[in-house]
Amino acid sequence: MTLRRLSRFQAIGRGWWAFRIFVFLLVLAALDQTLVGRRALAVNYNGEWLFPAFQQRTYTEEFFGGGEDQEVDYRVLAKRFKEENKGGKVIMPPVPWDPVLDSDELQKRPLVESEGKIYFPGGKEPFSGYAVQYWPKSQDIKLRDARFRSGLLQGPATLFDGKGEFAGKQTWFEGKLVETSAEDGGPVAAGIPWVQLLYKPAPPTLAEQHFLGTDSNGWDIAAQLFGGFQVIVKAAFLFFLLIYGAGITIGCLQGYLGGAFDLIVERIVEIISNIPFLLVVIIITANIGRDNIDLMTIVVIFAAFSWIGISAYLRTATYREKARDYAAAARVQGAGTARVIFRHILPNAISTIVTLLPFTFAGLATSLTALDYLGFGLPDSYPSWGRVLEDGTSNLSSPWIVCSVFAVMVSVLLLITFIGEAIREAFDPKKFTTYQ
Repeated sequence: MTLRRLSRFQAIGRGWWAFRIFVFLLVLAALDQTLVGRRALAVNYNGEWLFPAFQQRTYTEEFFGGGEDQEVDYRVLAKRFKEENKGGKVIMPPVPWDPVLDSDELQKRPLVESEGKIYFPGGKEPFSGYAVQYWPKSQDIKLRDARFRSGLLQGPATLFDGKGEFAGKQTWFEGKLVETSAEDGGPVAAGIPWVQLLYKPAPPTLAEQHFLGTDSNGWDIAAQLFGGFQVIVKAAFLFFLLIYGAGITIGCLQGYLGGAFDLIVERIVEIISNIPFLLVVIIITANIGRDNIDLMTIVVIFAAFSWIGISAYLRTATYREKARDYAAAARVQGAGTARVIFRHILPNAISTIVTLLPFTFAGLATSLTALDYLGFGLPDSYPSWGRVLEDGTSNLSSPWIVCSVFAVMVSVLLLITFIGEAIREAFDPKKFTTYQ
């Protein structure tokens, strides 16, 4: 019967493909720092290969010839090796940013010059906005800053000397120099590329590998969404163990034992059902402190209110199954209560709650997101979809934030819905049973 159900599930194309895609996402989440993280996958230094992302050891800047006794920034190290051109190499993850507490305060996006005009990367749209030039020997010292309109210099521009000190001003109109206060026209800036400065929240850029941009904290959105999915998967694993373990055990015992035990548990269920869940979370958060809450605490609070639905299904199914001949035969042969329930009754009643698995996952994901959105969920040390969503709604002028998290949430929940519908249809006895 199980094989037939699996065969029916595979025959439902939409659900089967959604299941395969979701398993692929789980595999990606399991890769962890191989895909997302600020620690290098591999570093070649002085002919020796190191693998920081897969080691407990912390490498300092001094180890790589720097001057600080602190953990090296591998993104900066990669740029340094490239400038020195001495054979050193750094291999970073595809998204070289940690999901949280890894802020990029300032991004630099190189602009393109063509036929006397400045363009955005790609060379199709003329650039309008603020841009700077840096001295060729030092990418941290400005040579000139100015504003552009439709690709041409427009308005005042400030000049700086090789020490970064003020060297004069210029005035431009439609790309033509109108006035200058610098001696000899100021430092030579011809041929030096212009760079656009992007402050947080910054839009997506390939140069700094912020594929979905950054939020108002300067944190990479793609890394946060990846880390948020990992948190949801971990929470779901613990959540399923707790609610299905408690719900199946209590529900089966209610249905099998009945009597006073069933009545007492039902009264307890009624009390728990009338406790406002959000109020409990607020009280616990206020007393423990949001920074002291961890994932296990949140999952236990969720599970304390969520096992009731599972027990209700199993209670009903056990009442029905214990009256069948196979349950009576097991008791006559001397089987104990635990063996009758978990060896004989449960396998025949479990199909009822298997169909709830995907929808339970979806409910947990939305609950975690909602709590973090309201500010009563996990602390900032955990990546969260809800925190990104809250930041996006607070910064609607930066649409890449809310659009990214909305698209990811809808996509994942849609996959879960397709899987749940397919499982429910495959396990539906009315649709696939022939009565004779």
